[in-house]
Amino acid sequence: MKTTTINYSLFFTFLIFFFSKPVFAQRSQNRPYVGYNITLASSHFLSDLGGRDADGSHGPADLDIASTRYGLGTGIFFHTPSGLSVITDVHFARLYGDDKEAKSSRTRRNLHVRTDIFETIVKVEYTFNRSGIYMNLGGGLCFFKPKAQLEGTWYDLRPLGTEGQNIDPEKSVYNKYTPIIPFGVGKKFELNNNMSIAIDFSFRKAFTDYLDDVSTRYYDKEAIGDHSGDVAKQLSSRASADVSSSAEPGSIRGNPNFNDNYFFIGFKLSSPFQSTHKTWSRKRHRSKRRYRRR
Repeated sequence: MKTTTINYSLFFTFLIFFFSKPVFAQRSQNRPYVGYNITLASSHFLSDLGGRDADGSHGPADLDIASTRYGLGTGIFFHTPSGLSVITDVHFARLYGDDKEAKSSRTRRNLHVRTDIFETIVKVEYTFNRSGIYMNLGGGLCFFKPKAQLEGTWYDLRPLGTEGQNIDPEKSVYNKYTPIIPFGVGKKFELNNNMSIAIDFSFRKAFTDYLDDVSTRYYDKEAIGDHSGDVAKQLSSRASADVSSSAEPGSIRGNPNFNDNYFFIGFKLSSPFQSTHKTWSRKRHRSKRRYRRR
């Protein structure tokens, strides 16, 4: 995806979000119901790899638009008349980071990663009735698989032990999953039949620094090669010959002081299950008839 296209998309998204009229109808707030949602979003990686023109801190200021990828999600929710909802979601996303995109000292490191993630989350959401603006917070679990490309083939990095995890007894292989804290904001727009579409901004706070397979210091790549093979050797250090001194064993490879994070910007379609909507309507209609007979 080209950077200019992404910039225009983000620009128009912000225009819609901040300058549109509040059209979230009150009738969607006057009864409880169960529904489902579908999300399509862009994904943005905040990690040791890539980043902006200066070495960042894994926060929004370190965002690299060129590394934007995609995310897909679906879930179910229980919505109450007070504006509170309980939501259970699952998401699949692809994250990407590349030192070649960074105009900083990271470029010399010359590492890249493509991380596929699958997450399951539970969160509580509150919607302001008049404006349709909402906020949410929750918890979840993210399963991740970082990969790197070598001669046209993508290799799973975790089994390779690129920082010496398979050799050094003081280093343990990182987990395939991490707890996450999802939180976000958005704005809903009313459609027909209690359906809504929302512009959604959703951040993930992770509790690992290995979403990108990079965290601490370089290990002896010759020892890695002897133990795990030539692919592991090459993917552990890809610095060019003129800066190879910066990739000597013990040199800084990543920054363990900051865990990796990521976030999504996208659109979320929500709808009540038709069966629950009809059941509630029939019950309300019967109650009114009984009241009139009295």
